[in-house]
Amino acid sequence: MSSVKIVMTVAEAQRNCLPSCAEKRDFMEHDPPRKEEDFFVDYDPMIGLGTAAVLLTFFFLITIRSLVRWAVMKVRFIRFEKKRRKNEMQLLTLEPVAVAEV
Repeated sequence: MSSVKIVMTVAEAQRNCLPSCAEKRDFMEHDPPRKEEDFFVDYDPMIGLGTAAVLLTFFFLITIRSLVRWAVMKVRFIRFEKKRRKNEMQLLTLEPVAVAEV
């Protein structure tokens, strides 16, 4: 007789217990890691790099948005000031209107 080993993956085991099984959380571990080496055995550095990339992208986009808004406001203010100065110069060149009494 040949012995057959049945190996189940985590996904298969979870499928077999559905719908009565609860999702296991880190704080629900029956044998939590006691030492730092045990804690980092399954550590994937790509998770940290991915998180850092998302945060950097977010901060970069917010900074670019703020700079663009500041530049647009500055351009609008400069245009407004030019127009205001032009109108002031036109007002100064006008001759006063004579007041007629009736």
